[in-house]
Amino acid sequence: MEKVDCYVVPQTTGTGRNIFQGGSPLSSSLPLLGVQLVLIVVVTRVLYLLCKPLKQPRVVTDIMGGIILGPSLLCRYEWFKQLVFPARGEPVLNTVATFGLMYVIFLIGVRMDPMQALRSGKKGVTIGLSGFLIALGLTAAGFSGDALSKEEDHMSTRLTFQFALAATLSLTSFAVLSPILSELSLLNSDLGRIAMSASMTTDGIAWLIMVGYVLAEAYLVSPATSLWAFMSVAALVAFILLVVRPIALLVIERTPAGSPVDEAYVFFFLLIVLLVGLYSDIIGTNSFHGALMLGLAIPDGPPLGTALGEKIEAMVTGLILPLYYTMTGLSTDMWEIHWGRLQLILLLGWFGKLAGVLASSLCLDIPPLDAVSLSLFMNSKGIVEVITFSFFVTNKLIDKHMFSALVFSSVVITAVSVPVASCLYDPARRYAVYKRRTVQHLKADADLRILACIHDESHVQGTLSLLEASHATPQTPVALFLLQLVEIAGRSAPVFIPHKLRRSASSRIGPTSSAGAPSTDSDRIINAFLQYEQRHPEGAVSMQSFTTISPYSSMHDEVCRLAVDKRTSLILLHYHKRHMLAGGMRAAMGLRVVNRKVLEVAPCSVGVFVDRNAGSVGLSAFIMQDHPPSSGGRLGFHAAVAALFFGGGDDREALAYVTRMARHPGSRAAVIRFLPTRGIKDNPADRRVDNKAIEEVKALAARSKYMNLQVQEELVGDMEKIVEVLRGLDKAGYDLVIVGMRHRWYPVMSANGLSDWSECPELGVIGDLLASSDFDTPYSVLIMKQQDQGGLNAAVPGAQDVWHGDDGAAAPTPDRTMTTAVSSRYRQ
Repeated sequence: MEKVDCYVVPQTTGTGRNIFQGGSPLSSSLPLLGVQLVLIVVVTRVLYLLCKPLKQPRVVTDIMGGIILGPSLLCRYEWFKQLVFPARGEPVLNTVATFGLMYVIFLIGVRMDPMQALRSGKKGVTIGLSGFLIALGLTAAGFSGDALSKEEDHMSTRLTFQFALAATLSLTSFAVLSPILSELSLLNSDLGRIAMSASMTTDGIAWLIMVGYVLAEAYLVSPATSLWAFMSVAALVAFILLVVRPIALLVIERTPAGSPVDEAYVFFFLLIVLLVGLYSDIIGTNSFHGALMLGLAIPDGPPLGTALGEKIEAMVTGLILPLYYTMTGLSTDMWEIHWGRLQLILLLGWFGKLAGVLASSLCLDIPPLDAVSLSLFMNSKGIVEVITFSFFVTNKLIDKHMFSALVFSSVVITAVSVPVASCLYDPARRYAVYKRRTVQHLKADADLRILACIHDESHVQGTLSLLEASHATPQTPVALFLLQLVEIAGRSAPVFIPHKLRRSASSRIGPTSSAGAPSTDSDRIINAFLQYEQRHPEGAVSMQSFTTISPYSSMHDEVCRLAVDKRTSLILLHYHKRHMLAGGMRAAMGLRVVNRKVLEVAPCSVGVFVDRNAGSVGLSAFIMQDHPPSSGGRLGFHAAVAALFFGGGDDREALAYVTRMARHPGSRAAVIRFLPTRGIKDNPADRRVDNKAIEEVKALAARSKYMNLQVQEELVGDMEKIVEVLRGLDKAGYDLVIVGMRHRWYPVMSANGLSDWSECPELGVIGDLLASSDFDTPYSVLIMKQQDQGGLNAAVPGAQDVWHGDDGAAAPTPDRTMTTAVSSRYRQ
């Protein structure tokens, strides 16, 4: 006989006896709830931090926290159970968790884009269907017969239930997979996109199965009841599509671009969630399904999707979702699990999903290792399975023993599949390029293909100035690929947008083409670069524009993928700190995350541009004025450019770029070579390569009457002398200084001691020095890293810029304190 707990619901909060009167605060519901929430958050957070190096997702650690707190471990001690998790506290805890979960599901629907499955092509749909159908066939075969029902006495034998359970074990939901891929920073990867498309395909199947299950259960009562159930579901769908969605579109239309959504509208949609949840429970489809359908009807992204996410995200997903997972663990008793046929069926479902996804992936020419990783990711279990198992146990279709077995097995499958899949899949493997894609190795008649990454409008002017200095002509063309970096907000799946440009002397891009229509930041950025293309003679500049909307943690995947597809020789990034007109700097730490990861895995050379655009200083002060194409767009552009040459591949890349700039009629270029004084040993082989590069530049400058370039040498014996030379560059009137990122073989320079005050070690010793806010110079800086080959070069310099002499002693380092020289600007 089932155990029934009888108790009296106590008062909500402390109006009774307190600890000074001999009472217990935990006898009231609110203090008890507070203690339970604090304990749950602490345990789950600690577990997550401990398991994060093992690449365990949050769903695993949250349920494990519940298992630890539940009857499997701590609640086996009666004193702990009566003190922290008494039976009288379960209704309050369950109500809070279920109420919050409804909004979690609604937010998942808001951030989901159902059309992504269609836009991704046949791969996602094929993989999703094959994995689901094979797993469903094996699982359904395991449920056939009465062997399982004999082992599980309280399991329903209705065919509709067994089919629904088999389908649940065979599905992979977007709501499960998206947070896991986000935690692993794989949303922007090729495998991540295919996995999310496949999961959306199975989500569509799941919704159809849910509707079919409701109708079938109603038919068991009577055919008329089934008809009424169908009409009830149809009425819910019609209300969402014909009433709620038009209202949402109207709210978006009435919200000015860049402005937040009115609070009254946000409150209205939050209230609609409760009404839809209530109606869904009344008709038997479960409030979570209604919340999901409602969320799918709300357009994702800003402004409405973002506003709803901001209101729900922090409290609900940060506290309520772990609470619900923990409640699941609290209901799981590992000591009462019956090991037998059920575990065999779960193993069959896992194997069927693995085989189906793997076979279809290999047929679609996905690499074998990536196909294995994808099949393991598709076996992930999470919130959808937990909700379904809870629904089954609530409706007495399964007992608590079977519920514990299902939950524990799902946790084990996810805890094994996800770490193994993440270890097997390396997104950087796709970016391995076996050809030289650098400025230095570019053929004389080849176009310079540049991927320029723009974060906001403040980056436009400096990027245009740098492109103009690159000297684009029909003989030496520039192919520009513009990528706007936008942080994802209000949606779960990243979006990649290729823009279609209308090239006309009188037209502009996007909404600006219609009179009186507002222009977005993206339109203005694209227009600026389109006008740059039109200023040049035909064939000199070609421009394509793209936008990626994704989290900063995986945005580098989009940058590198586009660089591979477009065969670029240079990726142009902007320094994450912006020099402000009023003085000081503003940092965008998300942009630094992108820069560091691009530097680590870039398939070509990379340049980090430090734009000191303050008034009349820096390269951006010399941006060309609006001139007709016949003028070549060069009137008004004058700049002095210097390349600092210490030696090494990165400096040779900087040397090649400044040599191209020297051909510009408005540029004055110089190469400043730093040579160690006598008594300091260097690498003879490296010096020979550097000497050859310098001699080639000298010969080229001597032969060409169109090249304005000089080479000068500076003897330096320590870092103090190097800093003194760098300080003098503004006196010489330079507007742009180009330097390599890594100088590990240069004997005078050492990172020993410098790392203590280094702000950005990924820029290298000299790059970090020139970009530092303490090094107040007026010229802009371009820090270049040449394409890595065969893993010989370190990806992020910092700690690698170390040189030891024959005696093992490090070169001396200067003090951090610096003085600022008075600048005199160069004008031509």
